[in-house]
Amino acid sequence: MKTLSVFQNEYINELMVKFPIGIKVLFTHELREWQKTNAVTNQKTVSSNVNSEVKNSIQDHTSKTIDIDEVLKSSSTGKMITDYYKIHNKFNNNIRTLLVDLIVSHIITKKILMSVQLASNIANYIVAIFPSEVKDIYFMKDTGVNKNPKGKIYAKYYNSMRTLRTCGLVPAVKKSSVKTISHNRYDQQEFEPESDINYILEQIMHDSSISFPILEKLWKQTTKYRLNEIANSTGTSEILKKWNHYTQPLGYRLIDVDFKTLYSNCSDIKYAIEEKFDVLFKLLKEQIKDTESKKMLEYYEENISNISENGKHSVLFYLLHGLLVPTAKKMTKDHTGKKSIIKYSIKDSQNSFMVFKNSVLEMEDYNISRRSENVPIQPFIIICGTTFKPKEIIIFFDCIKYKMFSFISAIDICFKIFHIFNLEYPVESYTVWLFIQKYFYDINTKYDKACHTLGQILSDLKN
Repeated sequence: MKTLSVFQNEYINELMVKFPIGIKVLFTHELREWQKTNAVTNQKTVSSNVNSEVKNSIQDHTSKTIDIDEVLKSSSTGKMITDYYKIHNKFNNNIRTLLVDLIVSHIITKKILMSVQLASNIANYIVAIFPSEVKDIYFMKDTGVNKNPKGKIYAKYYNSMRTLRTCGLVPAVKKSSVKTISHNRYDQQEFEPESDINYILEQIMHDSSISFPILEKLWKQTTKYRLNEIANSTGTSEILKKWNHYTQPLGYRLIDVDFKTLYSNCSDIKYAIEEKFDVLFKLLKEQIKDTESKKMLEYYEENISNISENGKHSVLFYLLHGLLVPTAKKMTKDHTGKKSIIKYSIKDSQNSFMVFKNSVLEMEDYNISRRSENVPIQPFIIICGTTFKPKEIIIFFDCIKYKMFSFISAIDICFKIFHIFNLEYPVESYTVWLFIQKYFYDINTKYDKACHTLGQILSDLKN
């Protein structure tokens, strides 16, 4: 009976999928009448039922009870938040911030200690009472070893406590040093190598006169063997030395061949972009706050008829960095040697993803400059022209340089290089690349780093 009291249309559809439409309509009508008669469909009752369950869970892990329903009811802000949800059936980011501020303020006032379990349970409660919300935005457990959880609740609590300690309102706590263990971020499958391929391998590696169409055909016959070799290699230099055909001008087609074996069932961005472009641009217009990004959006809308397809795609992926703002930090030193920690900027994220130059000569000079730094170069896109008018598009990685004619193809091959060569995404633009992985390719691995804002954005795009 308790389950029927909160039964929604989506559950009815699932339950009665095999029944005729007439029976489904009759059942829905009778259920709604029963719910009205028993007075269980109003938000107050549902909230009470949900609150009692989650509150018990919260109380199990703390010395004090957190009655979040009462927290919302006991302040004008909480009441306005509840009323806003009744009208709009969803929150925006500002409302989410107010909700978290209210809950964390209560926790600190009541001197309740934060824990991973407490943050998780509070997030569960929020999602239970406000169903369109996504738990990851409020709490997300990082899969890394000795990694702190992420999400608005955990972050707000510890930022508030840090401020209180700095002001002297709360005693400082001594930190203990913890060693972290790094993991390979990708799941490496163990492929069953193709049989009787020795002659083919010799031809691939030693036949200098082989035509590319023949090479591509032979490449497809040795993919599993090669992926195993790459998985056990010590680095990209070793891979490119043995499989030097990757460095050919058409080597990106060999990347594509291997990727289709590595992820045989994933989506294809070249097709997905057509159906997702407008939805994504709509979200950018609604949620981007960065001033420069807003100006670019305005210019785009004013001149859309004069912008090529490559230009539209270039603008879209450039603006993604203004939506998926980097959260990683870096340590810097000033001229006196004093160290400071700052967050990567939107521009840092954009520059690690794509670089714009005015001429081919400038592009070459930039590439030479990057190589002279003797620092491993992760895949990125370099463009001759501007965001709105890309003229030449080049993928640059290690000793590889691929000339592309489509911006989306450049994104596609750049993404696939990361996966074939088992490379980390650049820390500055990590969230953007992870978004591309999940949204356009529908790929998830157990080593994806937690990013709470990404979960909410992906949810917004689906709804």
